[in-house]
Amino acid sequence: MKIASEDDILGLLSRFFPVEHPALLLGRGDDCAVLKSQGPVAVTTDIFAEDTHFRRRYFTPFDIGFKSLAVNVSDVGASGASPSGLSVGLTLTGNEDEAWISDFCEGMKAVCDKYALALSGGDLTRSSLLNICVTAWGTLPDALPRGLRRGVAKEGDIIFLAGSVGLARLGLTLLESAETPEDVRQVKADWPKACAAHLRPEALAFDGMALARFAVEHDAGDRMGLMDVSDGLARDLPRLLASRITGFGADISLAENALHPEILRHAEKTGADAPAFAFEGGEDYALAGTCPEKLWPSLSRALKAPTLVLGQVKKGEITLNGKKPVSPGFDHFSR
Repeated sequence: MKIASEDDILGLLSRFFPVEHPALLLGRGDDCAVLKSQGPVAVTTDIFAEDTHFRRRYFTPFDIGFKSLAVNVSDVGASGASPSGLSVGLTLTGNEDEAWISDFCEGMKAVCDKYALALSGGDLTRSSLLNICVTAWGTLPDALPRGLRRGVAKEGDIIFLAGSVGLARLGLTLLESAETPEDVRQVKADWPKACAAHLRPEALAFDGMALARFAVEHDAGDRMGLMDVSDGLARDLPRLLASRITGFGADISLAENALHPEILRHAEKTGADAPAFAFEGGEDYALAGTCPEKLWPSLSRALKAPTLVLGQVKKGEITLNGKKPVSPGFDHFSR
């Protein structure tokens, strides 16, 4: 069915997302929503832009809705907060019908349902390209008012990874090379995990919350660093270590047996260096963190996601398997 007005879109949203929610004192329908918070609030915003972050050629409407929210939930969880709500700015082209918007909402609702999120409101407009801007928030423990953050590591600290890296980059690489709908279907059939990692990434917010609880229980809030890996380890590890300020680096070890078989299969076909490919790739939304060495054995047991020790903090540059990385990782504005 064709969409005839903004009210039609708002009516569709109301089918999927209730107006009342425990996180809202006043929900959608007024000039502002009024939020209810049980403690300090962590807030994040991400833009999800057509032909920059996704292409309709291989993203379904469900994928677009899912990922546009999942990347925000990942940021909230990486701060150690419990995700509680979101606001959405949606720029449509006017070509989206009721079925398209419904599928988009289904994708977003899949993430909302997992974390019991409230949709507080947002904005609608029309333009030549589809763009989604999501602001999400979550509640931090009172005992951890600034959350888990970057730049708190000291020499000798463990650098760890929760989750995996490389699959999303592989999915993007393969889907970008698929020129026809049949090509896309074949890539998704041949490389299912890589495509899923790119199209529908799973945020590790529950692990971020577990790390926040661990930090509170061990009075280690100022000694545990955490961030999600959205731009690749090559780009994000210097951010985690605040390398420009601290001068910290690490000798990172990333073995082939720590990588997914689809990455290894692709490396064998192309002659690529599999660890370097995974290290440089982004959009995995794994969690990279630092902690004092003595805390690592018990901290690793607090996480459900697979964990890996990448190295230890030291003065100097970051190396990968004994070599300086070839690429600094992804940056929207680099040349």
